[in-house]
Amino acid sequence: MSSVDAYLPDAHRSLRERVREFARAEISPRVAKMEAAGTHTDHDLAHLMGEQGWFGVFIGPEHGGLAAGHLAKTILLDELSYISGAAGAILQAPLIPTLALLYRGSPEQRQQWLPSIAAGALYMAIAVTEPEHGSHVIGMTSTARRKGKDWIINADKCFVGDSGIAHLYVVIARTGKRSGPRSLSAFLVEGDQDGLDVTQPPLVGLHGFTAGNVRLRNVRVPASALLGAEGDGLDIAYTASLVCGRPNLAAVALGLHRRVLDVTTAFTTSRPRYGGVLADLPVVGHHLAEIKSRLMTSEGAVYQAAHLLDQGIPCDAELLNSKLVNSRAAKVSLQEAKDTHGGYGGRADYEISRLSRDIDLISAPAGPDDLQLHRLGEIARGLDRIQWSERYLAQTAPRAPLA
Repeated sequence: MSSVDAYLPDAHRSLRERVREFARAEISPRVAKMEAAGTHTDHDLAHLMGEQGWFGVFIGPEHGGLAAGHLAKTILLDELSYISGAAGAILQAPLIPTLALLYRGSPEQRQQWLPSIAAGALYMAIAVTEPEHGSHVIGMTSTARRKGKDWIINADKCFVGDSGIAHLYVVIARTGKRSGPRSLSAFLVEGDQDGLDVTQPPLVGLHGFTAGNVRLRNVRVPASALLGAEGDGLDIAYTASLVCGRPNLAAVALGLHRRVLDVTTAFTTSRPRYGGVLADLPVVGHHLAEIKSRLMTSEGAVYQAAHLLDQGIPCDAELLNSKLVNSRAAKVSLQEAKDTHGGYGGRADYEISRLSRDIDLISAPAGPDDLQLHRLGEIARGLDRIQWSERYLAQTAPRAPLA
């Protein structure tokens, strides 16, 4: 039982049970095959989750969505990732650009795209990061230039989550003078546009999920493809990353962390040692206790941030901390778990190896630990001039979640 379940409304506890049952019945049997296939796009898994309507967790009923809120999203990602980190990654990635569309999309853009997203018929991806600039978003060299009534986009993007299944991209590109705060804009670009190419370098883990390179060469889009106003690109990228990207990855890390504890507990309680089992040894029991303690702290961090968003309360610090705490704790607990596995921690046929590969890929997206610490340090010193979650909440009034 989750340590936060006692605080959840009945509807959220019921959702957890439904997702848990789905994950065990539909996803668990696929994991071994997904692992054996290495880096690839698992279209079937995305389709199965789309049939549940989960890509529309933020989308209102007027567009066919669930309007279930951030707490419900956290439950989805937590439970799916417990069974498969790839499944959690596949679901979380399109939610980031979907939130951007809800945040800054025009009524016409929402009507055009949201019903298909909610129905699981269309997957989004967000293309922000560049090979040479990483988290330095304002330093990007991607450009969008006017040509008549259209825009011509040239960009090289990397680590684009769900690039292997995306039908629609939010692409951030420079439309103004370099380094100006309003020098970036966001565009909706369909995946079958001439000049848009996707490649997928191999990933060490999260097999079934893709985070590839997206190259745009003279891609022409109409003026109606501009998301928000010209110059809103930085706002859109930062808001989507903070409000959605960071807590999404925190929830994926949490699910994997819970699995680490259960796998390690099962291993140490089944290994005979000195007339008892391995877990009877005080040092091993201490390791299990440390993992449990970190897990409880991590769980509280991510569910607190999600709850605050659902209540319409700005919470930049909590969102940053949710990613930091969960990323860090999962990595430390993983090492402790591998130590208790001994030589089996290095065996590819033991589940702890898969969990290790998956957890390794959670830290960097939406900024590594050092970036979260930098931002939290600014907040501690009162230097945070913008609350991105406050901007988001001002534009998207919270709904009654999962009523």
